[in-house]
Amino acid sequence: MVDIPVSPLTTAAPAAPKSRWVNRLIVRLLRSDLRPLLEHTTGVVRYTSRTGAQIVLPVQVARGSDRIVVLAGHAETKRWWRHFLASAPAQVWLGGRWHDGTGRVVRGLDTGAAHIYRQAFPRARIGVAPVFVEIAVAEPLPPRDALRGRELERAWFWTVTAAETVGFAVPACAGAAMAGASPAVSLAALVAAGAAEGALLGAGQAVVLRQALPGLPARAWIGVTAAAAALAYLIGLIPSTAGPALAAVPRPALVPAAAVLGTALLASIGTAQWLVLRRHAPRAATWIATTAAAWSVGLAAFLGFAMPLWQPGQALGAVVAIGVGGGLLMAVTTSAITGHALRRLLR
Repeated sequence: MVDIPVSPLTTAAPAAPKSRWVNRLIVRLLRSDLRPLLEHTTGVVRYTSRTGAQIVLPVQVARGSDRIVVLAGHAETKRWWRHFLASAPAQVWLGGRWHDGTGRVVRGLDTGAAHIYRQAFPRARIGVAPVFVEIAVAEPLPPRDALRGRELERAWFWTVTAAETVGFAVPACAGAAMAGASPAVSLAALVAAGAAEGALLGAGQAVVLRQALPGLPARAWIGVTAAAAALAYLIGLIPSTAGPALAAVPRPALVPAAAVLGTALLASIGTAQWLVLRRHAPRAATWIATTAAAWSVGLAAFLGFAMPLWQPGQALGAVVAIGVGGGLLMAVTTSAITGHALRRLLR
């Protein structure tokens, strides 16, 4: 942890440029729409040093009802915690505002501070002689309510948009790289890339959902989303992979089959996620229709953007860039629709 200048929260003593940039980013994120996600484990401590400088530190916090606990990891290499060897005033940024308090150093495993920290981070390695800074606040800290309403919708939009954009870059790159491969190799590569996209999408969604539905199992959510995305890619690749065989199928049989497969493609992710969501939210079945509608609009946006721009003989970089740009447009569209629906579902 390093002392940093941060605006508009406050100013502080200079720090290493890289660390200062990282800490500035964390503090800004704690004032953004992503604050409800970060504040589960992250806060900001502010105090005035003995030289009169105002110090701001983004820290990992364990919350009690009337105090927060910070582990000074690798304490021998840090200096900031020594300010609290004697009790000293400090402020904590949580719940979108500052809370006045008093900080002090607490050492050892058999302490209340260690107990609070272990409850919050049961898997953390704290060593045999940990050093904690415990800040008791003047008034009880606000409860960590389940994420709801506009905060839920905004956090979902930004997080899921980023996750789907990064996720879609995997099949975009794979598709461009497999342009000259055999149909079997291309199919296997794209289905695997689709599973990777689904896993990244599910992981981004799970980050938000664990704050909105604390009991929802993140691993199960990610797993079913990855499997459903792989299935969706497999269905979507049938026309290009089995083109010659499909040409011999009579049109009266082809149209209903295409309708069934199209419906299965659009409903695949929502149906798989419903299997997990139904245990944690009422009216969860509406999620299937919501995601199907979102992907319908999202795919239309992607195809409307990318198809006119893709041309035969383009460089690999151009093909990937167009795909990623279309993926961003698709991510924005689908996350906006599903975020609004989730807000209504959990209201």
